[in-house]
Amino acid sequence: RRYNGGALMKSYRSHFLAAAASICAAGASPAIAQETTTPEPAPSDSSTQKRTADYLDLTGSLGYSSNPFLGINGDSSIFARASARGVHTWLSELSSTSLSGFVEGSTYFREGYGVKSVFAVDANHTRRVNETWTVFGSVGASGDIGGQLSNRFLGVDPIIIDPSLPPPPTTPNDADLFSFSSRQYRLYGQAGASIRTSARGSVSVSGGLQRWFYTNSTLPDYTNVYGTVSYNHRLSERTSVGGSLNAVRTIYSESDDSSVVISPAVTVRTNLSESWTASGSLGVSFSSIGRGGGTHRSTNISGNGLICNSSDREQLCASVARSTNASARSSVVTTTSVSLNWAHSLDEKQKIRLSGGFTHYEEDAVTDSSLNSNYWRIAASYDRRISQRFSGGVEASVRSFLRSGPDPDKDVGGTVYVRYRLGDLG
Repeated sequence: RRYNGGALMKSYRSHFLAAAASICAAGASPAIAQETTTPEPAPSDSSTQKRTADYLDLTGSLGYSSNPFLGINGDSSIFARASARGVHTWLSELSSTSLSGFVEGSTYFREGYGVKSVFAVDANHTRRVNETWTVFGSVGASGDIGGQLSNRFLGVDPIIIDPSLPPPPTTPNDADLFSFSSRQYRLYGQAGASIRTSARGSVSVSGGLQRWFYTNSTLPDYTNVYGTVSYNHRLSERTSVGGSLNAVRTIYSESDDSSVVISPAVTVRTNLSESWTASGSLGVSFSSIGRGGGTHRSTNISGNGLICNSSDREQLCASVARSTNASARSSVVTTTSVSLNWAHSLDEKQKIRLSGGFTHYEEDAVTDSSLNSNYWRIAASYDRRISQRFSGGVEASVRSFLRSGPDPDKDVGGTVYVRYRLGDLG
């Protein structure tokens, strides 16, 4: 089928306006959501002087996706997309704060898809009250559909003064949510304190809530109540070891179903060099699931490992993790994952990024059927600065969800975009 140039440009303009309108609607909506991306490591800076970063990126793009919502026999579509991403961070000798927000609207040319939006916002603050006490807190909200947020370059690391402090809660994609055309929302908040018990030791205590919402009537909303106690001991200027105890209770709406996961672990962190850091933990997860009047218990190995390199021109982080979490089906899922995030500046004007990951999900046997599944994704981008504030580039991605039963088709896609930056040019 052929189109004349005027009609095509008119169609593009109308779709961009629809996408931009959806951004405004999403930003004003009280709905809240799930964020599942892995942050890109921030460049290293040993200075203790006050630092700030403030910018807003406005992006417009055209792209193609072969199965945007990972549906069974999902249709491909060309789309127009508009997004806004804002960041504000500042760091002083006594405190650090980071604020970030992302909202995106996409309008699809395929009939029936319409306009879709995703968003993610978070705020993190840490303050050293005195030589003994440090307090910290974080809040966030996000909204997703079909795992779209997992395929975006969103990373902004919260600046944390003390590496022994726990980061904001993160939750991997729930395998139950792939191939659902409905939306998922998440809201979380946590607060805590770190107390130095000696010249080399400290104890951290934190707690918080997460609330999950689904527009699909087959999935119940639920709340996570969690708490963590940890001890950290500095062996040397480079290395510290410790232990942690984490407990999560999950309460499901409109039923008496619940679960409790308790995870003790030993931890280690070390600075391998001025640019390389490594950390890891190893422990056990004890799960108890109350469902249908009965109780089911299980035990799993848990742990994680992370190694990162950060320099003026390159940032790299590789991780492995195994954990047990509540799922949307009133059960628990043991998740094993590996991920890699890399960014490299070719010169002052050009930058490339690569992000990839693989996750294996093992649904607990308390459910009526086996839902073991695998999810993998690869995304890459090239960005070139055209002028001080304008830049352009391309992104490409592939992702796939494999499960028991019929598998959704892979999603292969790409975009061409133009971006304008307000604020810091960094």
